[in-house]
Amino acid sequence: MFRNRAFRLSLTAVISAIFPMLACNLTLPPLDDLLDDLDPILTPDSSPQDSNPAGSPAQTTGRQALFDELWQTFDENYSYFDYKGIDWEDVRDRYRPDFAADLSDNEFTDQIVEMLAELHDLHVEVMYPDGTWVGTDPGQVELNYTSTPRNRYTLNDSGYQTLGNNVIWHAWYADSIAYVRIDTFSTTAFQNITQADVDDLFAQYSTADAMIVDIRPNNGGNENIAMEFASHFTAAEVVYGYTETRDGPDHWDFAPLETKTLQPATQNRFDGPVACLIGQRCLSSAEWFTLMMRACPNVTLIGDTTRGGSGFPREFELDNGVHYMVPRWVAYTDAMIEFEDVGIEPDIWIPADESFDESYDYVVETAISWLGP
Repeated sequence: MFRNRAFRLSLTAVISAIFPMLACNLTLPPLDDLLDDLDPILTPDSSPQDSNPAGSPAQTTGRQALFDELWQTFDENYSYFDYKGIDWEDVRDRYRPDFAADLSDNEFTDQIVEMLAELHDLHVEVMYPDGTWVGTDPGQVELNYTSTPRNRYTLNDSGYQTLGNNVIWHAWYADSIAYVRIDTFSTTAFQNITQADVDDLFAQYSTADAMIVDIRPNNGGNENIAMEFASHFTAAEVVYGYTETRDGPDHWDFAPLETKTLQPATQNRFDGPVACLIGQRCLSSAEWFTLMMRACPNVTLIGDTTRGGSGFPREFELDNGVHYMVPRWVAYTDAMIEFEDVGIEPDIWIPADESFDESYDYVVETAISWLGP
């Protein structure tokens, strides 16, 4: 009931003045009943508990509103909720109260990073207002490669040639084996490496009896760059994987499956035996490259299992300057097997902790033995 009698009488007069003609033709409920129906909205002195249930916009703090926006964006776009068995509403209920406090921008972002860590996703990243990007999955990998390739394997200990800022290392090994190491597929790293440079690289080793392609240090980048290299190892179109992209409000809403296809290079293809060296640092486009190579003839994967992370992330921004990445697809191998959090296994497995020592690279040595006479 209205507690302010003067306000109630004024409203009664207004309604009576507006609806006299309508009342002649319709049977209206008693005016007091109409006013009582409006009580929850118009009662001036009603308590906040009566008019604003918990969680309504009137009770939402500024930080909680930003949290709600981010949570909703993930709810409508993130692709791996069902695959990872994540109860996203439970995550919201547990973390939302933490954002009722008067948090600084850095404290707010710290809390966001902690909450998003529950997704265990290598492509979920957050940018602080100062421009610093951080990952939300702190998982560690064990490296199975040396920072620079070992000269002991090059022909006559002649060392390596490089392209870019040590992005690509290459050399002749004994027994007419070519060695090519690609440390990243980053678009930025390849600004000074052209497609002609890549074609020339394969032309330089066209007479090799076998080739080692080493991507153990590679944690991804531009998938088109990865395809540019892999295309030199097949003479026919090959399917190397599939994706389905989130496209609706429900966690199981996905667009039709899309096929990933590798087209052969038009020149300087290499059709001899190939060893592709992989490891735990390989993820994202480096894993797509691994699948491309596995789909090519005459390629053997050697090393350790890859990391297991592909998400086609999209960047979003909050009003306080925080940016964040939301993965939007589910990735499959050519056999329709999800590899998120699983990785891709090599054909010849060498544990990371047994991969090298101060003198030898045992993954390279295994490849040389596999490819040699």
